[in-house]
This record gives sequence, C-alpha cells and structure tokens, in this order.
Amino acid sequence: MATDCSKLPKAEKEVCESIQELPNSDGVTSGNLTNVLYWIYAAGGIIAVAILVYAGIKYLASQGDPAKTKQASQIIAYAIIGLVIVVLAGAITAFVSNIIGGAAK
Repeated sequence: MATDCSKLPKAEKEVCESIQELPNSDGVTSGNLTNVLYWIYAAGGIIAVAILVYAGIKYLASQGDPAKTKQASQIIAYAIIGLVIVVLAGAITAFVSNIIGGAAK
C-alpha cells in the first residue's frame, strides 16, 4: 500500500520517499521463520525420542551393573529435559507468533 508522497512538504516528502524505497517483507516473513523454527523443533523432538530409545536399550542391556544403570538413567533424564525444552520452545514460539500476528492484523 503506497502512500502518495507528492502532497507532503519537502522534508516530509523526502522521508516518505526514503521509506517507500525500503525493502518490503517479501523475503523472510514471520510465517516462514515460524515454519523453519517448527521444523527445527520437530527435529529436536525426534532426536530426543531417539536418545530415549537408545538409553532404554542401554538400561536393559546393563544387566544390573550399577555404573551402567546409572549412566543410562542419566541419559534418560537429560533426554527428557531436552524434550521438555523443545516442547516449551515450540509453545513459546506459537504464543509469540500469535501475539505478533494478531498485532499485525
């Protein structure tokens, strides 16, 4: 939506024309950025679940060895923490995206 700068005083006209020459948002929009972030979150979630499966197998293969059991338990705990962080990041992104999207409309 272009503004008619010709009816403005000289100083305002120059500023108006300068603003009109700025690049528009046809490049990376907030929707594109949000989609990229959701892909990253999905990859992070898949990796966290794969690590959980790996740690579960490692736990079962420990055969009661306390050191191996402890190590597998720590991996499970860290994977769950990572999964919670990924889910919270997705929720925060959705919340902020809705706020920004709602403000832009």
